[in-house]
Amino acid sequence: MTDPSGAPREPAGSAQPTPTPAPSSVRRYARTDGAAVTFDVALCQHAGECVRGLPDVFDTAKRPWIQPEHATLDEIEAVIDRCPSLALKFERPAAN
Repeated sequence: MTDPSGAPREPAGSAQPTPTPAPSSVRRYARTDGAAVTFDVALCQHAGECVRGLPDVFDTAKRPWIQPEHATLDEIEAVIDRCPSLALKFERPAAN
C-alpha cells in the first residue's frame, strides 16, 4: 500500500504505540519571595547533608518534605552547597 505521495504506508493496526514520557524526577519547592529549591530524586544518594544541616527545611517526615520558607536564603544555599550528589539546587529570586 502507498499513501498519496507514493510512500509506503503501514497496514492498519501495525503502528507501534507512542511511548509515554517518563515523569520528571525533579521537584520544585518555591518560597513566596521567588526563591526555590529543586530536588532531583534520580540523583539523590541519601547522604543526609540536607536533613542534618537544616532539619526545619528538610524533614522527610513532613509533606512536602522540603519547606524552604523555614530558613534564610543564605542558610539554604550553604546546606545545598554540601549536597554531594548535586540532587539539590537553589534558585535565588530575580533581582527587582
